[in-house]
Amino acid sequence: MTERDKAILTDLARCRVLSLEQIKNAYWPTAKERTCLERLQRLEKAGYIQSETVPGEKPGIWVRVFCLGHQGKEWATGPEGGFDSKKVFTHPGKWDEILHQVRTNEIYYRLSPTERDTFRIGDVIEVEREYYKGSGGIEIPDAAYVSDSGEEIYVEADVGHYTSAQVRAKAASFEGTRTIWVCPAGRERFLQRHGARGEFFTHALLGGVIGAQR
Repeated sequence: MTERDKAILTDLARCRVLSLEQIKNAYWPTAKERTCLERLQRLEKAGYIQSETVPGEKPGIWVRVFCLGHQGKEWATGPEGGFDSKKVFTHPGKWDEILHQVRTNEIYYRLSPTERDTFRIGDVIEVEREYYKGSGGIEIPDAAYVSDSGEEIYVEADVGHYTSAQVRAKAASFEGTRTIWVCPAGRERFLQRHGARGEFFTHALLGGVIGAQR
């Protein structure tokens, strides 16, 4: 494996699932998509990663996503990767969960290398906190990381489906912790109206992040 291959496996170990677009922009920013895809297909054939195509956010649009395969998890939880096996997943989730996680992970590649080292998705946070769904009314963020200044930051993604009650519950639970909200462009007004505070990263339905609002 190349150092780039290892970096991609590390990213997938932290993020669980990433889109083809996210991986390409991070590791082949000036190359054609085919160049990126050919390398990922080789890793998939070797069992290090696996791919899935899921419905996108608009009818007729499909999104290619990648997660770790069994060989990839073995590497990630071995001496070189160093991850806890309880915090590494080889299943990307249901299709709607996949889109939600991919949107959450928009923040990952905007972090510094040291901040990425601390990035944990919600499922990992649940393991760390020994959290069980429905217990105590506590809201677990979709992701969290520690900033270079030492502050814990929450990341919460709304793909446009949260109700006002859900937003209020999350905002109340996250109070006191700086939060970055990822949402479709225009949706930030709804979130703010129902108590969301912090930074808002907005995206077009079929593209990457197009703006940031503080």
